[in-house]
Amino acid sequence: MPKRINNINKAITLLTLSDIFVWGSFTITSVLAGIYLSNKLGANTIKFIGIGTSIYLLTRGLFQIPIGIINDKYESEKDEVILLTLGILLMGIPFFFYPQISQPYHYYILQFVFGLGAALNVVNWRKLFALNLDKGREGLQYGAYDTLMSSCAAIMSIIGGVIANMGDIYFDSVMRLSGVIILLGSIWVVLIGKHSFGKTETKN
Repeated sequence: MPKRINNINKAITLLTLSDIFVWGSFTITSVLAGIYLSNKLGANTIKFIGIGTSIYLLTRGLFQIPIGIINDKYESEKDEVILLTLGILLMGIPFFFYPQISQPYHYYILQFVFGLGAALNVVNWRKLFALNLDKGREGLQYGAYDTLMSSCAAIMSIIGGVIANMGDIYFDSVMRLSGVIILLGSIWVVLIGKHSFGKTETKN
């Protein structure tokens, strides 16, 4: 069974915090991306964003199955923790390069890297979360996760929008800050790796 402190599932808590940092920040950038890139790429920005979004989604979708196959070959949860951490790093790094975008292909490359990171994130996060759910409390824990995730993303979106509205310089800062917050999401995952949870403990 997962380790708990005062009846709190520590693994689920850490995974929830990680997702808030990672996907909460992504929510901000996805909403602001069109406005932000219009200043970088000009009149055809909508077309470029459509292509970039397709690159992200295709990369994320195509890589999930091979990542899942590799994932299932390893017995230790620490392998999933490592791959999840790598995924978060690949998701956060592109945002540091957003201010340097001057051509559509710059954006496409960053979307590919982000999509690969997202594939690593989604597969390993979901598996770790499912393995560490408490039997009989799955609905509550999924509900609590989504409530916290949605609430924090809403607050972060408001803050990001207010800062970005102050001008282009601040807009760049929002993008870089989003990258920093995403990278910080890996800290919670590393903390999971310091403990034995889910399937590792079940075998004992």
